[in-house]
Parts: sequence; structure tokens; C-alpha cells
Amino acid sequence: MHDVNVKGKIRELLRFVPISIRSVLNQALCGHEEDLQEVVLRSGRPVCVYIKSKQMYLTQNGCLTCSVDSQPLVVASQKDITDCFNISCGYSVYSHLNEIRSGFLTLSGGHRIGISGTAVVSNGSIVNIRDISTISMRFAREVVGCGESIAALIFKSRDGLLLCGSPCSGKTTVLRDVARLMSEQFRSRVAVVDTRGEIGGTVDGIQQMNIGMCDVLNGYPRAEGIEQAVRVLSPQYVVCDELGSDEDIKAIISGVNSGVKFISTIHAASKEELLSRKNAVALLNTKAFENVVFLKGRESPGEISCSYEIGEIIDV
Repeated sequence: MHDVNVKGKIRELLRFVPISIRSVLNQALCGHEEDLQEVVLRSGRPVCVYIKSKQMYLTQNGCLTCSVDSQPLVVASQKDITDCFNISCGYSVYSHLNEIRSGFLTLSGGHRIGISGTAVVSNGSIVNIRDISTISMRFAREVVGCGESIAALIFKSRDGLLLCGSPCSGKTTVLRDVARLMSEQFRSRVAVVDTRGEIGGTVDGIQQMNIGMCDVLNGYPRAEGIEQAVRVLSPQYVVCDELGSDEDIKAIISGVNSGVKFISTIHAASKEELLSRKNAVALLNTKAFENVVFLKGRESPGEISCSYEIGEIIDV
């Protein structure tokens, strides 16, 4: 997949990197822009950069290496972690508590950081995360046109489509473009339930990604977002990411009974893996999906491996 504005988006992402690391990282990424996936800061550990899912380390002279022993590496301090977190929050932690307790923050440009540390628990629920020790900065790609074949397949089908793949296989990037195409090229009413803010990359109510004429429900728990979309937005299609819970399945059944078609993703690298999961099979049996498409994987993000009609996977 080719992101036409990848260099600009890397500059946008680097705004959130602590100044003590920023210039060295910027130098190291030169020539690797198309393959960047994540930058990970771990307190007291070398800075990791994931290029095509390969873990590499940032050297003090602005290079990337596969070896932790080859030359002096840039090590993230606790101050670096704190600075990165504060910059990402816009120095207003309280206003981002809902995201923080879910373990992520959405940045301008649509990028997302995952955070880990010590959970603050009250009445059995996580209400905050303190002593943050890891920040994983996931680079958001926008590849206009990568969903064309899938959108065309959906438009001529009577039901929805389930997009499957392993982590970092490009599911969200493809799903985003499919949503754009369905709402613009195929002029359909599309509601996007963006639970983690990755599809539209919404910041302060503004989508950072081009998702066309979609209506976006940002930050809603998935099942509640589906129900809300069906109830108040009259969509022909509901787009959502990473289905799998019992609540998701119930919400989809309700939506199907209301005449809505679903376009969604699920973690599964193959038909065998998909069928090995109880909730995935239950999802297929909702009759929400006519086609199931698998992506190749981490090494070829966004590329289709194979596709099936639902009857080729389960008895319908």
C-alpha cells in the first residue's frame, strides 16, 4: 500500500516524540517512510522502531540496527515517557481520561498511541492508568483507492462483508477506504462506529482521515454504537472494527433485523483460524455477511490473500 502523504504524516507523528529523541529518530526514518509501522518507547530500554513488522533499534548516530550490541543505542528515560504522554494529551490528562483508561490516545493526523502502566481500579473497573512505562506510537496510513475491489464486491452483494487478517495486515486502512468509497462513489448512507478512534482519527470532533460522507460515532462502545447508529442515523451500512464479543453479535443481529448491512473486521489470518473461534462462528451465523475476505499479513499489508462467499465457509 502506498500512502501519498507519508512524509507529511511522519512529521505529524514526530511532533509527539520528546525533543530529546525527535531529531535522531527523524534522521533514522529517512528512507524507511513507506514501511514504518510503530515507534515504541519503553522506560529504561532502547527505542524500538518497527519496519515491516521487524523490530529495530535507534542508534545515537541516527541509524537503525537489528542488534542491541552493535553500537550505542538511544534509551528512553522515564522523563521521555512522561513528556510523550503529556504532549499527546495536550497537557490535559483529565480531558482524555475516557481514552486513557481504555489504554490509548488518538493523535492529530489519526495516529494512535497505546499506553501501558499501572491500572487504577475502582469497583472492579479501570478508572485511570498511572506510572506509564510503555508508549507505542502506531503510524496511521491513509491509502486512497486500496479498498476499490472490496467496495465493488460489497455494492453488488445482498449482505455485508467481513474483512479478516492478522495484526498489522492493513485491515483498518482498507476498512477506512471502503467506508469512503461506499459513501462517495456508491452514494450509500454509511455510519462508522469508531470505538478506538482509528478509522476516522477524530480529534476535537474533526476526522483527521478522509472517510467521505460517513457519519461517525467516535469512542462509543461497539455494541452501543451499532444500536445508536441503527436507531438514529438510518444507515444502509454500518462500518466497525474488530468484532468479537457477545454484545457485538447481539447488536449485529438486531441491526440485520432492521435491514442494515455490516462491513467489519476481525482478527483471523486464515479460514481455519476464523472457524476455530466460537464467537467468530457465531458472527458468521448472524447472516450479516455474504463475503469473507482475508488479507495477506504483516509483510504485505492491505493486499488480499483470498476471499470466500459465506456458503464456502459455513453451511447457510
